[in-house]
Amino acid sequence: MQNQASELPVPVEVDHDTGQWRVDGLPMVLVPQHLLVNNLDAVEQRLGRDESAELFRDAGRRSAWHWCAHESARLGLSGAAIVRHYLDRLSRRGWGRFEIDALDPSRGELSVRVRHSALLPVDGSDRSVDRACYLFEAWFEGALQYTSGRSGTVPVRETRCGVNADECLFTSDGPGRCHDNQRRP
Repeated sequence: MQNQASELPVPVEVDHDTGQWRVDGLPMVLVPQHLLVNNLDAVEQRLGRDESAELFRDAGRRSAWHWCAHESARLGLSGAAIVRHYLDRLSRRGWGRFEIDALDPSRGELSVRVRHSALLPVDGSDRSVDRACYLFEAWFEGALQYTSGRSGTVPVRETRCGVNADECLFTSDGPGRCHDNQRRP
């Protein structure tokens, strides 16, 4: 891997009084990858991977919904365009390289590949080998929920993980399958 110094791929505004970073008008925090992954490891070790996934699911869904609403109002984007913008911004902010294979928010259809996920294990980590990047599931659910305008959630699952493959793969449960027992953020 060849690295070179470059400009940040997104404009960052820094409040010189508080030190707070903002990207696209939203507060951001720059943290080392090992801090994030080690914290996920600690939660998984305490609760188990499935409980950890459920713990983060509602917050992740709400956060994605909030981000999409903010960017939709700021840029006038809607439907598939806001989801594409969301995944582009995640890629630019270092979460991985997100590639859309299928996207139809009105039908709840989504298939996304993620290469170089920031959620993959780091040195010293013992993360799960089948769904290490499950946090993205809720993010995709929140984006689909926002764009569909429905109160229910279309479940998204990590069906292949970059721990034991070249990339992660996330797919929705299928077109039109919406779980209305989930509340809107």
